[in-house]
Amino acid sequence: MLKGKFKTLVPAMMLATASVGAQADVLGFDITLELGSGLTDSQKDVFTQAELFWESQITGYEGDIRFSPALTITANAAANDGVGGVLGSAGPRTGYDNRAYNGKLYTATGEMSFDSADIDNLESNGSLFEVIVHEMAHVLGFGTLWTYNGLYVEGSGEYTGEYALAAYQAETDSSASYVPVELEGGEGTADGHWDEGWLLGGSELMTGWLEGVTTLSSVTLAQFRDLGYLVADYDVEVPDVPSDVPAPLIGGLMLGLFAFGRRKKAA
Repeated sequence: MLKGKFKTLVPAMMLATASVGAQADVLGFDITLELGSGLTDSQKDVFTQAELFWESQITGYEGDIRFSPALTITANAAANDGVGGVLGSAGPRTGYDNRAYNGKLYTATGEMSFDSADIDNLESNGSLFEVIVHEMAHVLGFGTLWTYNGLYVEGSGEYTGEYALAAYQAETDSSASYVPVELEGGEGTADGHWDEGWLLGGSELMTGWLEGVTTLSSVTLAQFRDLGYLVADYDVEVPDVPSDVPAPLIGGLMLGLFAFGRRKKAA
C-alpha cells in the first residue's frame, strides 16, 4: 500500500495571468513537456504517454480565443522527505485570462514536482502512469481553475458546470442539481476532486483516493468542456502505449492494468 500526498501549487485567486489580444487562429491542443532533473529515461517515457493521453482527449479550445495557445508543463524529481511523505506538488503556474471573450481562464504554464524516493516507488509498483495522468489533469484545470471559471464555490461541495452536470445526470440521477465534490481530506484533496461517495463510485480517476481498479468517467471528460476545452468523443480509441505502461480506457472502463491498494491519492 502506497501512502502519501501531493500539494496543489496554486491556491485559488493567486494565478498570474498573461495578456490576451487579437483573435487567434487556434489549430488545436498541444502540451509541451519540459522534463527536468531527477527523472530517469523510463519515467520520462511515462510522462510522455500521459501527455499523449490528454492530447487524445482534449482537441482544442472553444469559442473566441484571444491568445496563441502554448501550454507548457515542467516536471522534475528531487529528494524531499522519503517514501510515503509528501509525494510532490502539481498545478498551474500562469494562465491566459480569456474571460472577456469566452468566459474562460486557461492554464498557460504548470509544474509537476515529485519526491525522487516516491517516484521510484510509484514506478516500481506500476502506478506512476495513473498518478501522472491524475496530476496532469489538475495542471489543466481540474479542481484548480473551477472557481476562476465560475464552476464551483469553495466549501460548497457542489460543482455546477453544465456539461459535467449533464453527464452526471445521464449516468446517475436525472434530477441531480450538482456533481458532488469532496469536502474531506484537508488541503490538497478537499474542494478539488469528485466526492468519494458519489454515485459513480470511489474508483474514478479524479476522486481524492485511489481504490482498486481506476476508471475514467464521461463526467470528468465533460468537466473539461466546462473549462472551455473541446473534448473528443467519449468512445475514442485509446492511444498505443508501451506494454509496461497501464493503458487508460474511456467511459467507465479500466484505467490501468493493475489493481492498487487504497491510498491517499495525489492532489
